[in-house]
Amino acid sequence: MRPRSARTSRLAVAALLLAIAASLTACSRGEGARIEFWTISLRPTFTDYIESRIEAFEDEHPGVEVVWVDVPFMAIERKFIAAAAAGRAPDVINLSDMMFARFAAAGAFTDLDAVLPPDAESAYHPGALEIGRLGGGLFALPWYLTTQATMSNEALLARGGLTPDDLGTTWHDLMARAEAFHERTGVCLFTQPLGQDSQLPMMLIADARPPFRAGPNGELVADLTREDVRDYLAEWVRLYRAGVLPRECVTRGFEHLIDVYQDERVATLVTGVNFLGRIRDTARAVYDRTAVRPAITGSLGRAHIAVMPVGVSAQSRDPALAASFALHITSAESQAEFCRLATILPSTPEAFADRYFEGPTDAERADGLEKVGEARALVARTMDAAVPFTPAVECWPDLRRSFEANIKRVFLDDADLDETLERMQREWQVIIDEMNDRRAAAGVGPALYSAVPTPAPAERASTAGVATPRPGGDP
Repeated sequence: MRPRSARTSRLAVAALLLAIAASLTACSRGEGARIEFWTISLRPTFTDYIESRIEAFEDEHPGVEVVWVDVPFMAIERKFIAAAAAGRAPDVINLSDMMFARFAAAGAFTDLDAVLPPDAESAYHPGALEIGRLGGGLFALPWYLTTQATMSNEALLARGGLTPDDLGTTWHDLMARAEAFHERTGVCLFTQPLGQDSQLPMMLIADARPPFRAGPNGELVADLTREDVRDYLAEWVRLYRAGVLPRECVTRGFEHLIDVYQDERVATLVTGVNFLGRIRDTARAVYDRTAVRPAITGSLGRAHIAVMPVGVSAQSRDPALAASFALHITSAESQAEFCRLATILPSTPEAFADRYFEGPTDAERADGLEKVGEARALVARTMDAAVPFTPAVECWPDLRRSFEANIKRVFLDDADLDETLERMQREWQVIIDEMNDRRAAAGVGPALYSAVPTPAPAERASTAGVATPRPGGDP
């Protein structure tokens, strides 16, 4: 159960932001239009890019000044709360999808449906756009994305009698090969964040086993004790307790992935292709032995998309102008340019038409990064089937925190899985009920089961991947 003090603190922050939003949303900015735009950890690497996009917007809107503030990742939530409490929240802010949900629940964002042109939504990947939909409104636009690919150390796989094309296409396939591979090699076949930054809630949804059900009126209801949910989690627990998965998969989050892979303690990663360039920089020999294939997925055959949303603050004194800037910074033109500077993907299908997504650039070939360009083209081809498996409900961060705290006890302390799931289900329902109480107070209906992504199974993409290294180790 969550500590009462932590729950009370979150509700106090929500009430504070709701009160501020209600008092300031209707204000008019008046003369000398000025927009403040906050981003997360983009300076100094992307300073020229952001400043050029701001200049382009200002040229299109004479008399408008855009002030850019870049905030470190670990400080963004605290600074946003402090600014909102002082009545000085930024007009436009970029948050992670997890952070966004928390603040959207507090009423901190403007409903963009009221200020965007009628056809604005059609420019974005439909799945990515759903991240911004909460309680019947659209509170953010998708900016840049990352999605997954499968990276495998061919030399390690060969020690266990496998090739990248032998791994299968689903987590079930990979898990079925894990024990025999570990027995032959002493190396773990794969890893995933299971405790810290746990991916298991999204993986359940991606495997058509959502830990929710629809209530009598379609409302969202916690459903973690169902047999198919329990069986899926039990297999992960069994593999971990058998030593087939590295301890770091429970004790550490995403940051453990590169460490165990470059140390050759794990043969396969399923993660964003942005990791590939980092592996090349820190462990060139491992990079040279790495082959890339489409992402291992759940039974639906769809990779997960992580989205960085951009919202307009409820305190903006000119929400229409702020929304215009949000459209500008997330436009196909802006995103195509951004993607050339960072290993990210655009949220606009139009941007994928850029030749950059067809394969390696000349610069990448010159720097020995052909594999990065080929991996980018690979994930671009699979984007149509990719889905953000993040439910569009405001309490999702709280549900995940509850899940992580409880599942760690099962992995690390041998807590009983069935008892843990029963306790977790009670906690989740309390969190959902509290969210619905806040919605009711704001005149909004309860969260519906339709907020949980339930796409149809996708046709599996070809396993053809990125250039296989030659026996001598050259890419």
